[in-house]
Amino acid sequence: MSDLSNFLLPNEPTCIVACSAAKARIWLSESRFGDWRALTELQNERATRHEAEFVSDRPGRSFDIVGGGRHAMSPQVSRKEQEALRFAREVAAYLNNAIANNEATRLVLLAAPGFLGFLRSELSDAALRAVALAEPRNLTNIDENRIRKYFE
Repeated sequence: MSDLSNFLLPNEPTCIVACSAAKARIWLSESRFGDWRALTELQNERATRHEAEFVSDRPGRSFDIVGGGRHAMSPQVSRKEQEALRFAREVAAYLNNAIANNEATRLVLLAAPGFLGFLRSELSDAALRAVALAEPRNLTNIDENRIRKYFE
């Protein structure tokens, strides 16, 4: 992981995002050393559920192509991953709108390692071009002042 103290925030309107599959906190900084204004906090209550809570019955069964055996079928993506992807779409929609409406010109993404890829996959081309930093760190439960110190 890189040392965030070597990264200077852009000197233009920038959305700083600290997020995971369970929570996203978004601030706006108008300039490199300016104050941060809290824009929104999004919650995903379903992210804390166990996989078994998403599934109500056993997996379906299938016959083998060759032979007479049967086996349980498993989904390609777990329900928990599907829920994380759904939340990534929600966070990305907020960021895509901020970039499209010129509320921010740059994005700083501080996302849990497993969530960063989901979030990037849902950002628009314009939002992807606006990413100044994408760091795989889960800082969602850290105080805003401590997050700011990473950039000082």
